[in-house]
Amino acid sequence: MFDFRSQILLIAVLAMAGCSAKVGEPISFASACDPANDGKYLQITGYIADDGSVFCSNIGSSKVQCGFKLADAPNSKTQIKVDIDEGGGANSVTKLESGYSKADIKIRDNDGKEIALNKDQVKTSGKLSIAPTGDGSPGVCFMQVDRIDR
Repeated sequence: MFDFRSQILLIAVLAMAGCSAKVGEPISFASACDPANDGKYLQITGYIADDGSVFCSNIGSSKVQCGFKLADAPNSKTQIKVDIDEGGGANSVTKLESGYSKADIKIRDNDGKEIALNKDQVKTSGKLSIAPTGDGSPGVCFMQVDRIDR
C-alpha cells in the first residue's frame, strides 16, 4: 500500500512527465509531406525561419500559435509551414508585440534554450496536416509543433 506521501510524490512525478510532449517518429524532410503522412505525429529536422513577418492567431485552436517555416537547410526555399505555441516556456515563442523586430523573435527548445532563426538545426515534433489539391500539385503541408529538440 502507498502511504499519503508516496501518493503525493507519484502524482507530482506523473504531472511533471505530462509537461513534455513526446518525440515524433523521425521522417526525412523530403518525404514528410507525402499525403500518407496526414494526421501522423512525426519528427522533422530542419531550420526554423520567419518569412519576413510572423502571423499569430488562435484560429482552429484554443491556444495562440505563430506560423514559421521549417527549411531543409539555412536560407533554403524548400520549406514546411510550422505553427508554434505562443508562451514563455519550453517549446514556445514569446508573444510578439506590434512593431516587433526580428531580434524580438524568441523561440525556445524543449530545454527552454533560445533557438537562432535560420542558424540552429532543430528537430520539430508534432501532428502533420496535409491537404492535397487533387490535381497532383503539392497542396498545403504544415505541422502543429509540440516539441523542439536540438
